[in-house]
Amino acid sequence: MRPVGAYQVSPAMLEAFRAEGFADVQIGKEATFDLRRFTLAGGKMELVRAATNKARREGVVVSEHHPFSKEAEAINNELREISDTWLSCKGNHELGFVLGTLGLERPSAKRYFIARSENGAGRVEGFIVCEPIYRRSGYYLDVTRRRPDAIRGTMELLSAEILRQLVDEGFEMASMGLAPLALLDDPDLLDHPVLARLMRFVFDKVNIGYDFKLLYRYKAKFHPHAWEPRYFCFNQRRLSLSMLYAVIQVRNAITLEMLLGRRGFQDKIKTWKHAASFIVGFCWAWLSSSS
Repeated sequence: MRPVGAYQVSPAMLEAFRAEGFADVQIGKEATFDLRRFTLAGGKMELVRAATNKARREGVVVSEHHPFSKEAEAINNELREISDTWLSCKGNHELGFVLGTLGLERPSAKRYFIARSENGAGRVEGFIVCEPIYRRSGYYLDVTRRRPDAIRGTMELLSAEILRQLVDEGFEMASMGLAPLALLDDPDLLDHPVLARLMRFVFDKVNIGYDFKLLYRYKAKFHPHAWEPRYFCFNQRRLSLSMLYAVIQVRNAITLEMLLGRRGFQDKIKTWKHAASFIVGFCWAWLSSSS
């Protein structure tokens, strides 16, 4: 039987996979918001409020951008520039399988929100591209990018303003997406002790372009109303090394291009260092579970 895997399966679909004989393992949780309850008020949102207030004081203004309207090309070019710079810091590759793209090639249902300095007349500091979630009457805050020297609080202001606008428009929910390897609490992880130890090691210790712990902390700062579990389902009794490598490729965590491609010597050393720490973590997890 050819190995088959399904990534980021929701609890609603999990039983269907199990009924077909698939095994599964929790891979993280998705941050979702009940927009009918969303507010920046209260002590727990103090950090977000402080960041948004700082950005506002610095003259950052959030607005919706329509990239296929007349006279939109200048802003579109800024979005491309920001995206290219951001990707260059992430190994020059998109997480295309699990994350949307800029999508400026053709019109779509995407919505674009930009944050500009100088009270809305300056440069674009950062942007977020949102995808509709039709069945749940909501939006997914998908592609989030900023300049390396963006005004502090830009992304918090962007996120908060998008959620506020969605509330005003009568939508019911929003998602900040998966926090990979975070909040792993499914009892079934006991059936995969090696993998569970490896995932926790990677979350705590490994940063290969995408810092899983930092990503989780950013989303947790907004205090989502729910952390919905997500799973990887596979039609094997145990998760094989080939299937594990496929999951790594899905996340674009380590690729041969990153290791052997045309990159600077220091970048290669850094990537090999991360790859070595990943392998050490796997060996540690394997030995710990065997003892």
